Amino acid sequence: MKSSIFETSKGWVGATIVLSLITVLFRGMSYLCSCQWYYDTSGNPTLLIPLTYMLITGSFFAILFNFNISALKKFKWLISIALSIPLSIASNIFLPLVETYNGQPYSYSPPLVFIEILIFAPIGAIYSSFVYERAVLHMGDYRARLQRFMQQSEKGKKGGVELPPEKEGFSYFTYALLGRRLGRLYKLFNGLKQVISLAGMKIGYKAYISSIVFAGLVGGGLSFFVWFFLFSFGLGGALGLGGFSIFSILGSIFASVLMAVLTGLVIFGVGYMLPFMKVGSRRQHLDTFLAFTSSYMTVLASAGVTPERILRSTAEKDPKFMLSDEIANVVGRIDLLGYDVLNALNAEVDRSPSTNYQDLLRGFAGVIRTGGDMKKFFQGITDHLFQKRALQVQSFLDSLGIIAETYVLMLIAFPLMLIVMLSIMASIGGSLGGVDVFSFMYLMAFILIPICGLMFLFILDSMQPKG
Repeated sequence: MKSSIFETSKGWVGATIVLSLITVLFRGMSYLCSCQWYYDTSGNPTLLIPLTYMLITGSFFAILFNFNISALKKFKWLISIALSIPLSIASNIFLPLVETYNGQPYSYSPPLVFIEILIFAPIGAIYSSFVYERAVLHMGDYRARLQRFMQQSEKGKKGGVELPPEKEGFSYFTYALLGRRLGRLYKLFNGLKQVISLAGMKIGYKAYISSIVFAGLVGGGLSFFVWFFLFSFGLGGALGLGGFSIFSILGSIFASVLMAVLTGLVIFGVGYMLPFMKVGSRRQHLDTFLAFTSSYMTVLASAGVTPERILRSTAEKDPKFMLSDEIANVVGRIDLLGYDVLNALNAEVDRSPSTNYQDLLRGFAGVIRTGGDMKKFFQGITDHLFQKRALQVQSFLDSLGIIAETYVLMLIAFPLMLIVMLSIMASIGGSLGGVDVFSFMYLMAFILIPICGLMFLFILDSMQPKG
């Protein structure tokens, strides 16, 4: 889809810049602030080192994958995994994180560092390769597939051409692989069928169950090897699981199997909960843009437009400003499935998680059935929705005052007092739990305060009325 090697996704470029800045911050931590965070109290390397190797290879290949190079696309896995370990070794040679070990010069780096290079550097490279494949390569294929589907839809409406089914997706593959083998499992998750419909997910119930089961099996199987390496090479102690590091090989295998099963269950659980989270997100989206959609439909009803034409005109508008993508589902049932307007509206009510949206559709269908005044109906419901929105904004403003006072107290007044106290302690001498006072001041100024600021931004974003 790209004609030049310099054409790429803007989102991918932005993510690469952020990842690179984080890598520079972690890698140059000891040079920027003379912090010894890569060592524990005994002088041994800490858990920040494997994270650093993942960031090194991940950011390097993220930069490389920004370029639209055909050979790199074809051999991305071979190139990234093969180069990740030499890249990390070179980084460890020229910019060592552990300059001494047990009083010896850098040439006596602990074996744990090289084990982490062999394990975590390829993980960072694989992650960048996978994200690149999903974010850049397949994006063009998805756009072309969608464009082809839209063209075929127009042909189907005009000439009655039968649309060919798409059977190249992940859900089709997993359903073909596991669909017949999960007959009893489907009965255990019957409640998920309605949730998937309410979430607006364009996937069949059985296909989705097959997908999350497949993801859990594959994730659990791959995690077995990761856990086995962690336990066998004594990394359990570095992760706070010191009891596992003394097991025999059989004990390590048993522990790895247990953790792999737990990992697979976690992946399955996340997949199972995803439709429930999407239901809440879709409900919020419907409630946010419903007032503007109703306002637009009020204008059309005041002009004497027919009900079907109201739906079609609303479905053609920009989805950034109204629920045109939701109304398009109603129009799709009319055009593709042969529904009339009343049945199409009632079918959309059954898959809507928002009571306000359901009231709008039910009222619209009732007005059509009884021949009532659509203009008065839409005016009444629009006024009601905007009044509710005004109350939400007023409630947000009241909460905003409380948050502003909390922000001033926690991120302005308290840090100033703490800096004064730490400055006095530094002049007298001493430490905080074995941590140098100046290191703690750097930690607070460059990490703790920005993280707290981001938390306040997240709280405000979640509370702010959208739209």
